[in-house]
Amino acid sequence: TFLTFRCNLKCHYCITKFEEGRFPKGELNGKEWVKAINRIVSRDDLPVTLQGGELSVHPDFIYILNNIKRELNIDVLTNLQFDIDNFIRNVNPERIKRKAPYASIRVSYHPLYMDLNDLIKKTLKMQKAGFSIGLFGVLHPEQEKMVLDAQKKCKALGIDFRTKEFLGEYKGKLY
Repeated sequence: TFLTFRCNLKCHYCITKFEEGRFPKGELNGKEWVKAINRIVSRDDLPVTLQGGELSVHPDFIYILNNIKRELNIDVLTNLQFDIDNFIRNVNPERIKRKAPYASIRVSYHPLYMDLNDLIKKTLKMQKAGFSIGLFGVLHPEQEKMVLDAQKKCKALGIDFRTKEFLGEYKGKLY
C-alpha cells in the first residue's frame, strides 16, 4: 500500500521519477487509509506492506499504523529519515513484528542521499527499543561499492543488511 508517492529524498534513480505523471494526484487522509486497509482480509503469513514514496511524509502515518485492525500483520518500507524518538514513543514494536526471514521494518539505504552513520545510530536505537528492523541497499552500478561497504559495516554491528539487484537502465545498459 503506497500511503503517498511523495518522498523526503530526491534520488535521481528512483522508480517514481521514471513513471512521473502516471501516479494519481493527492492522497487519502489517515482515517480514509485506515478504513480502506481495515477492509482487507489476509492470511496470517501475508502482511500488508506500508510504503511510498516515503510513508513517513504522510502526516497521519503513525495514526495509520496504530489504527489498522490487529488481525492484519503489517510491515513497513521506509528510508528512516524521520523523528524516530517520536516513532518509538508512539508505536508499539509488537505492532510491526511478524515471523519472517527478514525484518518487519525494511529501511532503504541511499548512499548518495543519506548519512550511513546517522542511519546506523537510528537503526540500533530502533533495535534496542524492540523493533524488527533491517537495511536494504540497491546495487545500482554507481553505488555498488558504497552499498557493499555499508553492508559489511552494518553486519559487524549486528544489523541485518541485505542487497537488492538494480532493475533499470544505466548508461544505456539494461539490468
